Amino acid sequence: MRKRFSRYPVWFGVCLAISLAACASRKQPQPPPEPASAPVADTPVPTVPPTTPSPTPPPTPLPTRPVGREDIKPKKGQAIGPVITHFGAARADGLPVPPVSVEKGIPTYQTNTGAGFMLVVEAKPGLGGHEVGRRIFAHVPNDPTVRPDLEIISNRPLGDGSPKVCDSRRPDIGGIPAAPSFAETQAITDAINDFACRFETHNDNESACTVNASGDFAFVNPETTQQFCMAVARAWGFPVGDTILTVRVRDVKGNPGPPKQIRIRRPAETPKPRALPSPTPAGPKPIPTRPE
Repeated sequence: MRKRFSRYPVWFGVCLAISLAACASRKQPQPPPEPASAPVADTPVPTVPPTTPSPTPPPTPLPTRPVGREDIKPKKGQAIGPVITHFGAARADGLPVPPVSVEKGIPTYQTNTGAGFMLVVEAKPGLGGHEVGRRIFAHVPNDPTVRPDLEIISNRPLGDGSPKVCDSRRPDIGGIPAAPSFAETQAITDAINDFACRFETHNDNESACTVNASGDFAFVNPETTQQFCMAVARAWGFPVGDTILTVRVRDVKGNPGPPKQIRIRRPAETPKPRALPSPTPAGPKPIPTRPE
């Protein structure tokens, strides 16, 4: 039987064995050592000492509508309606002006032109406790009892004294007639409506027509709950001399309060001095001559 010999010589196997042994004994490469990290020192965190909490301010109470007292009824000589907290004059920019004098308990305000300023009326609830009324016009031609909540009269006509009710706008603009009292006649009621309809109402301090010394809108009197303002125009300006204004205000139940008065004084205009014409200069005088 024929023997089968390997095609590879013996020396090839010896070399292969030596190579495998060398590969097995070769050391694997070690990874480079990591750099040593620097030690981390603990840094103390600064602390803030606790503060004493400030007390929380109490909330500002919302204004409440006054509650009327039904047990108080009007009596003769005792008005239970709103109280006038201020009645006076203010400049056109809203800054109140002080009276120039007080004569027999009536403040006197002076104007040189009779117009260009404001009249200001302020009120608060009276003895009855009811809210101050806000109507500035309430007119029925044949019912003198229907009136606005602001009742104001003048003892002298203002402007041309037109009897037409509330003729405050062009083209039919006119003045205000005089009224002797608050008697319930149609003529007086018409005059009250004609005067009151020229006012504007202001219900809170921030929307007042007047300003304080800092220039902020504010009522003249801090106790005021309702303000009425009127710009005095030339069409219903005050005449020369003294004019007495009387005002009272009704509450929402129709109860009038005590009246209050002021005096508006307009002095007579001082006549401007006239420039006298200078005399015509005479011609040159002849020079005297020596007699011959």
